[in-house]
Amino acid sequence: MRALRTFAALALLALAPAASGCINEVGTDRSGRSFSPDWVLGDFLIQTMTPEPPDPNLAARRIAAARARPDFANLNDLGVLLIRQGKPIAAAELFVAVEKLYPGRAATAANLGTALELMGRDAAALRWIRMGIERDANEHARSEWLHVRILEAKIAAAKDPGWLQRHSILGLEFSSALVPPFPTRMPAGNAGSTLIGSDLDSGLSYQLHERVQFVKPPDPVVASLFRDWAILHLSGGAMENADALYTLAFRYGAPRDALSLKRQAHARQVVARARKQDERYGADCKLCDPPFP
Repeated sequence: MRALRTFAALALLALAPAASGCINEVGTDRSGRSFSPDWVLGDFLIQTMTPEPPDPNLAARRIAAARARPDFANLNDLGVLLIRQGKPIAAAELFVAVEKLYPGRAATAANLGTALELMGRDAAALRWIRMGIERDANEHARSEWLHVRILEAKIAAAKDPGWLQRHSILGLEFSSALVPPFPTRMPAGNAGSTLIGSDLDSGLSYQLHERVQFVKPPDPVVASLFRDWAILHLSGGAMENADALYTLAFRYGAPRDALSLKRQAHARQVVARARKQDERYGADCKLCDPPFP
């Protein structure tokens, strides 16, 4: 009877909707030590980097709201809906009109830049994304520096098809070791100052979550970013995420070369060994937020 009650409780938990709030998972660093990261791990990370199913009622709600009250917020949300519906030309036309009605908004610049990028107008998109940063450097959780780098990489790759194979969009350098050292040179953020590891991790999380909603695999830019993010976790983050991010990189077309496959297998082995041992704390997480002073 006790076993039956336990099974019923587990079944109810499985059927319950996912709860939001603060959660603390246990990650594993490159040495097999445990730590509590500030982000989701493994399969949950893959889930956050998978396109969200469309809300069948969202379009009707946003159209009705914009008709009833065509203010900045409702028109902006309608433009975002058009982007997510795969209608970048209509979205761009709307955002141009919004810019005339409500000039100088950072959100308009960022959204118009995204619409132009989806139209294949990367140079124009880059101008608007930079303008958005000038208007408000905090827009999109201070991650638009990465959108700038993505557009710069796409423009470079259009001129030189082999550019992405020879360069990191993030500007990072990794050795060919199985577990390379964490990079010593980091890119600059919106304000021009050098980022720290947690900034890089959060920027990748924000931008890639948004990008996978409307960029389908295969995509060489997304694949390159997922691969570099995987190596960052391999060298200074969670092995669970190194494994997950390699899976995402391969999904988007990253080459399944021998080194990448060995690195993913190594991450899995580190986690498997750690699960068989007592938890050892004192991990070296270079992608975690710095401790409070």
